[in-house]
Amino acid sequence: MPNVLRLAVGLTKLPYVEEGGRSGLEAALAIATLTQAGYQVKVVQLPQARGLAMLKEGQVDAMITLTPAASDALFYSQPLLYYRNRAIALHNSGIVLTQLSDLSRYSVASFQNARLLFGADFANAVARSPNYSEHADQDTLNRLLLNRRVDVIISDEFIFRANPTQTDLSGQRHAKVSYALLGSSPRHVGFANVYLRQQFDNALLQLKTSGEYERITQQYRQRYQLPN
Repeated sequence: MPNVLRLAVGLTKLPYVEEGGRSGLEAALAIATLTQAGYQVKVVQLPQARGLAMLKEGQVDAMITLTPAASDALFYSQPLLYYRNRAIALHNSGIVLTQLSDLSRYSVASFQNARLLFGADFANAVARSPNYSEHADQDTLNRLLLNRRVDVIISDEFIFRANPTQTDLSGQRHAKVSYALLGSSPRHVGFANVYLRQQFDNALLQLKTSGEYERITQQYRQRYQLPN
């Protein structure tokens, strides 16, 4: 019988993590990789901060959606996937963003702790923004933009597109938007044990070589109508 591996997964965040934590693009890729490595995966879905604490305490064996900045005490896999960070504005707003300093001219809303993640130029720009705010809920960000309460939001493109409440006051869905400025950033699986990390990396390479990685990716892109 395969060894059981306890995998910490964050709260629901479409399309990366669906309700229950066993599906969603990022969760499915991690589970498939660990299964390839010979483990039976037990998913523990809980807030990100609690999951990180449990990983450090040995209460879970691995955790998704981490970057090496999370803790020096952990071992990080090769990138499982890349988040597509974007500055998003309504297409008909006339807003053109060519450099980070342009954000200082507009009201901006972002996900929590964004000002700590994108470097000094971003932090300086939003500090000068006439109205900068951070929010835990993607639904809030979408509504602020689509109802014209802010000029720009900072979000992962896939999360923005997959959010089911992407609706403005007139009921229009999927308003045409423009994307700019921010690049992609890798997300890793973190382990407290270097041997588990090595097994994961080997299995991830096998998953990609077999075509299963791409099959899972396309499955979720089609489900949420996401671009390649």
